[in-house]
Amino acid sequence: MSTIIMSACWPMQGMSAAQKAVLISLADQANDDGYCWPSVKTITMRTCLSARAVQGAIRWLESSGILRSSERRGTSTVYQLTPAAYAPPQQMHPAPAAPRGAPAAPPPPQELHPTPAAAAPKPSMNHQLNRKEPEDKRVAAPTFAVPDWINRAHWDAWHSCAKRKKATDAQKQMAVDKLDAWRHEGVDHAAALENAAIAGWQGLFKPDMAPEAGRRSGGRQPANTYKHAGAAAAIFDGVWE
Repeated sequence: MSTIIMSACWPMQGMSAAQKAVLISLADQANDDGYCWPSVKTITMRTCLSARAVQGAIRWLESSGILRSSERRGTSTVYQLTPAAYAPPQQMHPAPAAPRGAPAAPPPPQELHPTPAAAAPKPSMNHQLNRKEPEDKRVAAPTFAVPDWINRAHWDAWHSCAKRKKATDAQKQMAVDKLDAWRHEGVDHAAALENAAIAGWQGLFKPDMAPEAGRRSGGRQPANTYKHAGAAAAIFDGVWE
């Protein structure tokens, strides 16, 4: 949980109880940059709302500028909270100034001029919000979101190779999917990633099929090693030797 994001979201007004509940649930799971990736099912369990209500609240938060989302095929959506860009309806459309002169007698002609002046803060406010947009756009170019069950230090070390740095988000997701599949099969996925990072391998191998394991056994490598090596080369546009 990021105390920075949470403290910025708690005081916000101008939204329904369901919208506020979804906002606080996302803020509770966000990092300091505002990123989180819970599923709709997780949000419904945390807020006691229906899936339809959660999806409606997410759409409203996006329309108000406080939330941005990025679809990821085959996995959960990545959300980014941007409290500084929040523009509730009452701030964008101030109307209380108009009816103040209504109960009095018909105003003289000279009093008609302040009406446009009273509306002046509205474009000024929008101008200030617009000036913030470049900052938001720079923040809205997220790096690949690594799941919390993967050791980030090992992941970064594995991608320190020049060829791996060129991997697209789709290729990185394929690597995450491979580790996730091993994790559910009971394979030590953490050791597989750590071994690849330490040895500087271009691909991922199950611990019992790593190239070192083949050399220790007299130079023989399991047949599946070459199958995984080919898959790794396809993922990272490299040539496996």
